[in-house]
Amino acid sequence: MRARSCAPPRADAAKARAALATGAQVPGVNPDLAAAQAQRDQAALNLRRTVVRAPVSGRVSQADRLQVGQMAVQGLPLVSLVASDRVWVTANFKETDLDHMRAGQPATIKLDAYPGTEIRGHVESIGAGTGSEFSVLPAQNANGNWVKVTQRVPVRVAIDSKPARDMIAGLSAHVSVDIRDRAQAEK
Repeated sequence: MRARSCAPPRADAAKARAALATGAQVPGVNPDLAAAQAQRDQAALNLRRTVVRAPVSGRVSQADRLQVGQMAVQGLPLVSLVASDRVWVTANFKETDLDHMRAGQPATIKLDAYPGTEIRGHVESIGAGTGSEFSVLPAQNANGNWVKVTQRVPVRVAIDSKPARDMIAGLSAHVSVDIRDRAQAEK
């Protein structure tokens, strides 16, 4: 009978070292270990991406459009966010009403949805821009067959204090602006 030889302990150590050999991608680290760490890091990144942080505090609307498992596409809106710290009303005044209107003048807002509620504000801007500039459109009467129609100009009225009721986009409002100068208003 022939005696079986056991592999010397050095062979076992060499085999173990070969199993722990490092890969070219991550020198000094076992390739299986590096792959597992990469999977763990990818899973952690994917988990962090499941949280959407709003740039401002406010109320989310149209959240019912979201579906479980839906992937978000960068640059495309998912929901609407109405900021709670900066509320305003956009009133479309006739251009003939703007002669004495200026940014900073006090305004009163009455909402059809909340009868008896009066909200105080001030003119923040007049026209399409965010400043107090006016929106000027080019003349369209080059051929002489143009009918003059009084235009409407958007006026942003900032609300001075938190209203007693929640502001909802799309409500009908009656906005009046006190165009008297301060000396006239104090009389």
